Amino acid sequence: MIESSAVVIPIVLLTTFRLPCSMPSKAIDKAARKAAKAEKKANKEARRSRTVVEEPAEELHEGKQPACASARDVLPSASSSGQSPVPPLHTFDATPFDPKIVAALKEAFSAPSQIQAQAWPVALTGADLVAVAKTGSGKTLAFLLPILHKLSRTPAPPGNAKVSPRALVLAPTRELAQQTALQTSKFAPLVGCSSSCIFGGQSTSEQKAAMRAAAPALLVATPGRLKDFIDKAVISLARCEAVVLDEADRMLDMGFEPQLKAIFGGLPEQRQTLLFTATWPKSVRKLASTYMRSGEDAVNIFSGGSAEDVDAGPVANISVSQEFVHATDDEKEKKLYDLLCELEEGSRVIAFANTKRRCEHLATLFWNEGFGSCAIHGDKPQAERESALAKFANNDCPLMFATSVAARGLDIKKVTHVINFDMARDVEEYVHRIGRTGRAGASGKAITFWNPDYDKECAPGLVKIARTAGQPVPDWLAKYEKAKANKLWATSAAEAAAAVLRSTAAA
Repeated sequence: MIESSAVVIPIVLLTTFRLPCSMPSKAIDKAARKAAKAEKKANKEARRSRTVVEEPAEELHEGKQPACASARDVLPSASSSGQSPVPPLHTFDATPFDPKIVAALKEAFSAPSQIQAQAWPVALTGADLVAVAKTGSGKTLAFLLPILHKLSRTPAPPGNAKVSPRALVLAPTRELAQQTALQTSKFAPLVGCSSSCIFGGQSTSEQKAAMRAAAPALLVATPGRLKDFIDKAVISLARCEAVVLDEADRMLDMGFEPQLKAIFGGLPEQRQTLLFTATWPKSVRKLASTYMRSGEDAVNIFSGGSAEDVDAGPVANISVSQEFVHATDDEKEKKLYDLLCELEEGSRVIAFANTKRRCEHLATLFWNEGFGSCAIHGDKPQAERESALAKFANNDCPLMFATSVAARGLDIKKVTHVINFDMARDVEEYVHRIGRTGRAGASGKAITFWNPDYDKECAPGLVKIARTAGQPVPDWLAKYEKAKANKLWATSAAEAAAAVLRSTAAA
């Protein structure tokens, strides 16, 4: 029992797919071949070294007009011919997508997000792309729709379709792979494309059978399971024309570099590569330079700030308000209880802890106190993780305790609050955590418990990020602004995040 003077108010708040495929016919008339050749030549002219910097703009909602072109700053690199990148697509009607796709987009959204408006025209040319964008920015459709457009409009290369997909999307976690697969299942059938999803934690024989039955034109996969299937000759990448690295920074954090090296070693040299990342540190820049096509510079898109702003640090979400609570370990559970009791009915909360054991302990503790709570972490079997996520998404258990790795990449709608029960281990992790709320233009709130016993070294970075975002900084935290910063909370990274927030706050 958690002792509290507050009235106990149980927070009700908190409450392998296989798609049909209609592969393009190999018999294409001469006129179509000639048109495709001309398009390819035109696209090649567009592939030049260039950087697109999207200044933060007001999120688009129903009834609002798209931002005008003058809100952007186009900066060709030194090696560029000076030609500007293709113009953004600020409306769905401006895209070349199939009418069924356009209709589905209009039904779900009022207008393209910033990253979609900038990434679509670049990806549609066939150019390699690096996109640095905040969480919840709509990046999945930014890469998915151009790929589906290509698959539905171009002839399939020769080879065995049952074991060799034409496009590949790599995701660092099972959950992100499944979410991407879910989005794919909504749009791929509209243009007659098949897809499949493979990831660890489930039967390889079942996934193998499902994949071969689907003969997927597009495959969504985690690096570990894909490499396993490649090693066992279950999958060949010889026909792959496009590959997406989603959350590339997290792939490196999770140690997938050896698998990526092996996977890219089996890809055709002339394929399109689209890399999406929330941060732009040296490790990701190195990854991009390694796997983009030689001889052709990728287009870099920085959505939400300038290249200098995100060069060394994370892109945080300005839609999230930040609040800090002074709490020792002995005080945290009671303060969390009191905080939850004050939330409005219908709230949905993700609370982060740094260990699997603590996540499980807190979920059990608050369940016994009358809260609908659950937990996800790496030790939970896949079936239990999926069950917990489903209950959270359905508001049956609207209080979810999670570790950072388990929650990375989750795109759950209508998360109202993120609570850092334990302080994030570094600046980037902090930004990714609070990015679980305030997604798709909605606002959200992040509450961080700050322990004076061992969180002092995080204070300089926290103060800088909060102040630049226009968030109030309590006096007890501000007095540690000059404390010696932990190397994982380096001021350079915090300053980079702060610069992005400064420009975004002015929008």
